[in-house]
Amino acid sequence: MKIIILTISLELGGSERRAITLARYFKQRGADVELWGFYGPGALSQMCDESHIRWKVVPFSWASTLGERLSNLFQFLEMLKRAGPDVLLPHTLVPMMACGLVWRWSGAKKCIGYEGGHEFGLIDRKWETFAVKQIPTLICNAQHVADEMARFYHLKQNKLRIIRNGVELGEPEHPRAWWRKKLGEDENAFLAVMIANLSVFKDQETLVKAWRLVLDRSHPRDQRAKLLLVGKDFGMHGELQKLAGDLNLQNNLLFLGYIQDIPGLLHSVDIGVYSSRREGCPNGLLECMRAGLAVAATDIEGIREVVGRDQYPWLSPPEDIDQFAKNILSLKEDPELRRKIGDCNRERVMREYSPQQMCEATEKLIAG
Repeated sequence: MKIIILTISLELGGSERRAITLARYFKQRGADVELWGFYGPGALSQMCDESHIRWKVVPFSWASTLGERLSNLFQFLEMLKRAGPDVLLPHTLVPMMACGLVWRWSGAKKCIGYEGGHEFGLIDRKWETFAVKQIPTLICNAQHVADEMARFYHLKQNKLRIIRNGVELGEPEHPRAWWRKKLGEDENAFLAVMIANLSVFKDQETLVKAWRLVLDRSHPRDQRAKLLLVGKDFGMHGELQKLAGDLNLQNNLLFLGYIQDIPGLLHSVDIGVYSSRREGCPNGLLECMRAGLAVAATDIEGIREVVGRDQYPWLSPPEDIDQFAKNILSLKEDPELRRKIGDCNRERVMREYSPQQMCEATEKLIAG
């Protein structure tokens, strides 16, 4: 069986992590797998090389004029025909639109889409609705995403399947002591990390402002506490850096960019934090939980579904800087509480968000 998995980019984000996990699984199961991205190359294509998975940059864009759109779709269809896939697995809106409009003429026997966020209406509601309806089965990573997708595109619920993201953490490349030294801190410094690309879809601004309050309300001996922002810049780095300067956080906020050794970093910090406006099923938060960290985050539907009811007390309303700071401080000042919450978080992710269940459920859907 030949399977082509499509992503918007060959950089690395939540849906791209899901794509590479599936690609590795299906390759191990004996399938002929390729991973295509509309932009790249990047960190995802590098991971494909390491796993000996073929990848390709497909120069497709949703152009402004009807003629250009049709031309791009025709070229995309010709590439699919030459590749000869049995199954197409487009991830997120633009790949789903492209596949939805042409897959029936590509020779593929099945097309199963995946949506893990709230991208609805970003391009053109009429085109989106028509294209999405052409895909027989759609996977969502959370119930609230499926419900919103059904409302927005007027879909029947039996067209949608819930398959939660699977999160895997490999072995650390570097030990805790190495990371602490690299970050310029000793064992006693308090470190918090947020793993998410710097984009308008997140809300690192609220977190940075809350971090100022955390320092102001901490004992003078704790003024070395640092906030680490991990993720590539998608347009917000400059604004966040200016905000950090205005708040005098130059010595307490580090922009680490893309980090390959996420497991090593997570085993070297004290808590995870996550501030966002809208989420489907945030992998960056799941990775913190999988590493056994307590987390403070925004109280939005996608995050509530991930952390579970027991962790609601450490969620703060969107853009509530004061409450976010209070939640961080309550974890900062109680190591035993952090340990207990972290253990519960690890168990929850291992039980409900394993890569194996995600891959097996997707395989079953393909075979069904």
